[in-house]
Amino acid sequence: MRILQKTMNRRLLLASLITVFFTSTASANTEADLVKAAEKEGKLVIYTANQLESEQDLVAQFNKKFPNIKVEIVRAPGSRLATRIQTEAAAGKLAADVIDMSDRGLVQSFTQVFANYAPPNADQYPESLKDIPNVWPKTVWGFVIAYNAASGVAPPTSWADLTDKKYAGKVGTVVANSGGSTWTRALFERKVVGDDYWEKLAANKPMLYPSGAPAASGIVRGEALLGGVQSNSVIPMVRDGAPIKVVYPTEGVPVTASVAGVVKDSKNPNAARLFMNWALSAEGQSAWVKNGGGFSVMKNAPMPEGADTSTKIWIPDSKEFTSLRNEWLAKWNQVFGVH
Repeated sequence: MRILQKTMNRRLLLASLITVFFTSTASANTEADLVKAAEKEGKLVIYTANQLESEQDLVAQFNKKFPNIKVEIVRAPGSRLATRIQTEAAAGKLAADVIDMSDRGLVQSFTQVFANYAPPNADQYPESLKDIPNVWPKTVWGFVIAYNAASGVAPPTSWADLTDKKYAGKVGTVVANSGGSTWTRALFERKVVGDDYWEKLAANKPMLYPSGAPAASGIVRGEALLGGVQSNSVIPMVRDGAPIKVVYPTEGVPVTASVAGVVKDSKNPNAARLFMNWALSAEGQSAWVKNGGGFSVMKNAPMPEGADTSTKIWIPDSKEFTSLRNEWLAKWNQVFGVH
């Protein structure tokens, strides 16, 4: 009986090893075939609401590994890009191979343009961000606090600090209705920092900016001395020597996860899938965090420079993100005098 048992165990072990070998070989061949097909297509068009410089940096890293695929980036603000996508799709002329939007709400109106797609490491991404089929958090950025280090202003440590009277007239903030990321920040401010936070911040008469890049530039110039800005606007500036420093506030960093997917009728479907697979891989996410100034919601992903494992990341509830949006944005506009 013992001899029979040992023989059976050896057979099972041998069968397992053979299965692992052929499974690994098949996976390698599949990836190799995808690369070959993508290089045969030789190009890729990305429609993105991401900041152009950040997307260019990510594409440059992709091209280091896949130099034979030319990537064209079409960048526009979220609402304008959504209109373009819907118009082109209705006419049967959608030119994008990959779409990457920053606003989950806007994507709900054209989910039908996305092909069935999931990256090989889909299980490494949070279930809470899989509520919209076939789209994935390729790029994630958060609102951090930046301050002008050359101005002598006292560094803040929290979002609540921005309401301190010593900062009156010195704070810059981006209007909440600028897009999905600024709405995420406003939602976080009221739900996490305090129900009366908007009123307290408005009492300090902050300078209002239309989007993240002008806000970051305003702090660099000393127009505003500190304020909440998008990480992918300000972290690359710090790296390039701008006189600003980044604070990861104690209450947390509200993050916006993009919704990116492969277009169903893509002219370059293999290049699109290869790019998405790479961007969502550990290598691609590390490149985004290191070079793009972003965050990642992938398991065990690195944090931006200056942040650590104690930095709190806040992801909005998808239902609240949609249901509270119009009412709370109207309230924000009223509090800050935006018409």
